[in-house]
Amino acid sequence: MGVPVKHVRKTAKSKQKHVKPSSAWTLSEPFGGWFITHDPLFSQDEKSLMLANARALQIYSTETSLLTAELLVGTYGVLLAYALSSTNPNHVYVADSNGLITLWNWVASKKIGRWDIGAKIQQLAVVTQPESKQDLVYCYEAGDHHILNIHALFGGDQASKTDLKMILKINSPIKSIQVFLHGKLVVVTCANSIIIGKRSKIHKTELQDFVYVWREFKTSKGITASSAFVRISERFDTGKQPSQDQKDHVDLAIGDETGLILLFEDVLASFAAIEKSKKDAKNKSVDVESFKPKHLHWHREAVGSLKWSLDGNYLISGGDETVLVIWQLSTGKQQHLPHLTAAIENIVVSPSGASYALTLANNSVIVLSTSELIAKSNVIGIQSRRIDVEQLPRVSNATFSFERFSPIPMVVDPKNSSLLIYTVPSSQPRHPKFTLHPEPYIQTYDFTTFRPVSRQALTRNNATDPNMGPEGRRIQEPSVKFLQTSYDGKWLATVDEWVPPKADMGYLDEGMSESNEEERVYRREVYLKFWEWDEQNGQWSLGTRVDAPHYFEDIGACGRVLDLVFDPSSQGFATVGEDRSVRIWRPKTRLKDGVTVRGANNSSQGLVTWSLERSVEISSKLDVLDTTTDTRDLLVPQNSCLAFSADGSVLAVGMSWASESDPGVVHIIDTENGTVRRSITELDVSALSALIIVGRHLVVTGGSIAVWDLVLDQLVHCISIDTPGISVSDRAPVVRLAANEYAGTFAISCPQFEQNTSSKSRGSRHLKKTTSKVSIYDPNQSGPVWSCKVAGVVLALASERGGKGYVVLDSSSSVRLVSAKVDPLQLITPPPESRPKGTTEPVEDWDQDEPPNSVAIFDDSEELIRHSENDKPVVRPEQLQEIFAIAPSHALPPVKDLFNAVVRLYARKPRVISAV
Repeated sequence: MGVPVKHVRKTAKSKQKHVKPSSAWTLSEPFGGWFITHDPLFSQDEKSLMLANARALQIYSTETSLLTAELLVGTYGVLLAYALSSTNPNHVYVADSNGLITLWNWVASKKIGRWDIGAKIQQLAVVTQPESKQDLVYCYEAGDHHILNIHALFGGDQASKTDLKMILKINSPIKSIQVFLHGKLVVVTCANSIIIGKRSKIHKTELQDFVYVWREFKTSKGITASSAFVRISERFDTGKQPSQDQKDHVDLAIGDETGLILLFEDVLASFAAIEKSKKDAKNKSVDVESFKPKHLHWHREAVGSLKWSLDGNYLISGGDETVLVIWQLSTGKQQHLPHLTAAIENIVVSPSGASYALTLANNSVIVLSTSELIAKSNVIGIQSRRIDVEQLPRVSNATFSFERFSPIPMVVDPKNSSLLIYTVPSSQPRHPKFTLHPEPYIQTYDFTTFRPVSRQALTRNNATDPNMGPEGRRIQEPSVKFLQTSYDGKWLATVDEWVPPKADMGYLDEGMSESNEEERVYRREVYLKFWEWDEQNGQWSLGTRVDAPHYFEDIGACGRVLDLVFDPSSQGFATVGEDRSVRIWRPKTRLKDGVTVRGANNSSQGLVTWSLERSVEISSKLDVLDTTTDTRDLLVPQNSCLAFSADGSVLAVGMSWASESDPGVVHIIDTENGTVRRSITELDVSALSALIIVGRHLVVTGGSIAVWDLVLDQLVHCISIDTPGISVSDRAPVVRLAANEYAGTFAISCPQFEQNTSSKSRGSRHLKKTTSKVSIYDPNQSGPVWSCKVAGVVLALASERGGKGYVVLDSSSSVRLVSAKVDPLQLITPPPESRPKGTTEPVEDWDQDEPPNSVAIFDDSEELIRHSENDKPVVRPEQLQEIFAIAPSHALPPVKDLFNAVVRLYARKPRVISAV
């Protein structure tokens, strides 16, 4: 079996991380991330599969699905394209955003050459130069114009032979390129056209003699996928000379945005016939229907990917329907492989034709056998919500919605501090227009092995059910809004929510938009679920489901749950909802007639049911003596947050209201009897974002960071929050806050959207520069003890259970670890050995017979040992725990430092023994 490969990269030179060398905290390099929109590559022997994210080209074993090697891009570059060498199957070309092409020996993980192209390369295709063993690299280079260049790249002593030939320059972006027959034919796909080029000087093999004749036809619908196939006929017929040019039979298939597949047979011959018929016509533009293509229509939505089989007898297609379709062209029959759980984005046929590699829209790649359509390999990445660069705020967009940056529920598993649990969507197709997809699943990811552990559905989903309604609209799944584990990790509490789509409420439309929206909200479904960890099956099993945990009795509607927290001292959770009530939930053993009800597995423990232990009503009016207040006049909270103290005795609840005149309030609740002990009105929480308790300090984030001492009942600090590009009213869903009780610190992340004036790309200047500032605070200090900037938007922030660090999940589905540095422990130097004055013992005599006074020497030594035995230090288990629980297993200091720390506990300064 393969072993996951770790690469340690220096972070001191990163432009995005302003970390002082003397800082007590470190930020790890990001890991995870989504695979880029590029076809996977099979090795020639099909034992390896090459995939790439923005930072590296990764090599996976098709037998074990494990990562075997990783080829890293430079510190500041982003990987854009890659292609195998046509002359050496062990070599691969990699292009990055710095305009560099790097040639790697991917088997040995060694760089062979690097060339500065000076352009942003989006597509690569490599063929062998005719009558030579040299690679020709076809590059689509994007800029003010869209150019297709051919590069002959040489290194070492032959670097002067490096050459370049431009063969195409157009104004439209290129979606894909295919090169056949050593560069004789080139097929270029654009958004609404297909361009086919054929070399005019076939018998000349020099690069500068590569001249193409281009033919183009346009389509009325947008092209989403295409694939060309060249049928090789008999090389030479009887009586023909080798110098005669052979006919090229090119079949072309294109898929459009409506789901239609157009099949063109012998497209070059059709071009010639159409051009001949229009020789004398004024309008010589070629329409797609002039070719009389065959129409293949099964997909309801846009075709995601399209490929020919190796023999040209089949077409393989896929799209948003999560179904792989195989078209048998001779008979017109179809074969379907349904329920692939996510949309199909890329299809690749292996070199032997024995396997298909499918890239799915849930950041996974599956390899299928072509004969049985059974999965042979499955590579899965972090599947959390992704926000592409095109979906970030623009300078010209003043009405940008920050809902897409809402927090992702995420926790660190208390049973294993290296496991992350977070919610994920079922599918995230890459569309220019952003859609906030429901998140009905959780994924467990091990960030020490960089591998996912499991994925489980927590709500109803459409994995095996029809995902389209009778009117052709996609059925929306419920979304998990909150996620927490109990203090010991044995229980998982989730809150999922579903609201009917607006399109499905047309039958209730009365012409009043406010009334229609109110009617839709009344049909909201909210469930609070408690899941027990099943050790035997390795998954969460549903124990209790609470329907409408915060229910409006007067109007008969489900209120939203605004926050969910766990009790750090015992089994329990607390929720707060729109009904202005705080509810504490506890487990109890199920009894029947006084007898414990056992489970199906006849375990010694009885079945556990979760129920409401206590409910605390929170009024929006602080004047409790005002008995004339009507319940209908009470405000619905705009936001509310909860926080338990470390011992579980105090529960803080902060509420902000939609009214701008009300600054909000923070209530301190005694969990023993459910009474409100204190209502803190001195803090302005009108823009409440998060709430935590660290030790004796209450930390509230709103318009600023407020630190309140719960013992002295006074404000300690008020720290400003800097979020360029975001107003205070939009700040609540984008600011993250987490507390680490073990370290006595708290961390906060704030996104920053600034004008991208430094970008050289014309398109990027319209996008705002997006970063997040992550800071760690000590409640006793007014300034951060550490801070840095990371790229993208932080969507989740959680503290390590049992460790001092934090885990960060960003909008590119990358994870970073913020860890406390561990200083090397020094062993106390023992004092020099004391000897009687005037006595020496030469080294030469050590190997001779014992001196006469050796008995006395041993007597003194035994006396010293007896005194030492009586003076042994007492080492408590807590002291050892402080050494080994200083960080999770992946971030522990070197073994040498741990050993020195243990020795230090048992070492002591010897007593001074008086001479007798």
